[in-house]
Amino acid sequence: MSLATDGPLAPLSSLHTHSRYDDGEGEIGDYAAAASCAGLSAYGASGHAPLPFDCDYAMPLATLDTYCDDVRKVAERWEDRLAVYLGLELDYVPGLSSFYEREFLGRGFDYFVASVHYVGDPGTVPWAYDESEDVFIREIQSRHAGDSRPVVEDYYSRLCAMVREVANWGVPSFVGHFDRIALWNRDDRYFPTSDSWYLALVDEALNAIQSAGMAIELNTSGWTKPAAKPNPNLTVLRRSVERRIPLIVSADAHQASKVARLYREAVELLRKAGYGEVIVPNHTGWRRAVLSAEKGSEAPSA
Repeated sequence: MSLATDGPLAPLSSLHTHSRYDDGEGEIGDYAAAASCAGLSAYGASGHAPLPFDCDYAMPLATLDTYCDDVRKVAERWEDRLAVYLGLELDYVPGLSSFYEREFLGRGFDYFVASVHYVGDPGTVPWAYDESEDVFIREIQSRHAGDSRPVVEDYYSRLCAMVREVANWGVPSFVGHFDRIALWNRDDRYFPTSDSWYLALVDEALNAIQSAGMAIELNTSGWTKPAAKPNPNLTVLRRSVERRIPLIVSADAHQASKVARLYREAVELLRKAGYGEVIVPNHTGWRRAVLSAEKGSEAPSA
């Protein structure tokens, strides 16, 4: 595939996106057009992967082939103007390894966004901590007497298990919204992100990612969420830099118009954290690219 190299946001890409096939809006072609207009080097579709239980935001398994065909057709139409990649956002749940391998690994995906959206005690029905703040509060009250620490510990434990599993699949992958468990945690209202126990969980997860040779994303949608911080935040980014963990910038766009949301702010934040380069996709997986952005852009507080 040809790569655009002279657009205003090149070499940045947008690989974490959602369309009408899952909980997003619009056609795959709309996103490719928006990515091209934004001056990105590449666009990737990453619909929420099907799950073997009821889920109102994930793609139905019966739609997966149509989704794959659609993305590949868009890639052909844009071949000389923009690189378009076929991906999935994997919603990791322990015990589903055979389902993932059977349904996803033989379909020729270019990459996976590996994410944790579900937590819960083993043997029980998982629950989505990011469904709503009310759900988050209700679950920690009913399951843990209002103590959110067991939920946070469960989240990072699952993230570590996910990394170890996905790293063995042979498909280029990166970890989605690393610290999304803090989605509702504005001003540390539910748990202290500066305490040693929390930072120990962060370090354990980052060490797992480093050992697996995987990458993380800077998910700019976090700035628009209740916690008003990107995922990951500045503290985590600096710990990631210390480990030389590769990073890709993503928008988690659910509308084509958001495909490059807050990208210049993201670049400024990455520079503040100590990142001088990012990874972007190519036909073999990833390549490294030096950060570039217009001077004078200010990042929101991280």
